[in-house]
Amino acid sequence: MEELRKLREEFRKRNEPDDSYKRKTFQREIFKKYEKALDEGSTGPTWLEKPAVAKLVQGAIHYRDTKEYDLYAYCIMSNHVHIVFEHLEKDFLEDSKKEYPITDILRELKRYSAYESNKILNRTGAFWKPESYDRVIRDEDELENTIRYTLNNPVKAGLIDHWEEWPHTYCKPEFVDTFS
Repeated sequence: MEELRKLREEFRKRNEPDDSYKRKTFQREIFKKYEKALDEGSTGPTWLEKPAVAKLVQGAIHYRDTKEYDLYAYCIMSNHVHIVFEHLEKDFLEDSKKEYPITDILRELKRYSAYESNKILNRTGAFWKPESYDRVIRDEDELENTIRYTLNNPVKAGLIDHWEEWPHTYCKPEFVDTFS
């Protein structure tokens, strides 16, 4: 992870003309390396592999379903979480202070789950890394690909043969047939 941070910093320090193609290509390569390290479970704390912690995070994710978002899928790995949802517009409209509803949702989800997980682990301090990766899904094909990617994360990591075998994976019932 430190090597990836250094590569990113070196790229930023270069005094090359602004080349958006080169920047996007570099960012994509860094993301692939970062993703590979996460998937292997070879980086960062693996607190989420503890069943009590994973169950707590699952509960926190489900608790917000229908209140803050419509939950489509998630996968809890040993050192990271993938979650796919559509935030509910009504939350945004009711509270004009919520300028970035998805950021607010994730911040509160992380805050609660970190506090409670640290109690389980009998520890203090940061639980989640400050960075996260989110993106807007623009069409049904992209949504399907994102859900498939999320569900198959433990398969890709070589931990199981089929996504439904993973104990910390969820897919909205209406979508299950598409991914079974």
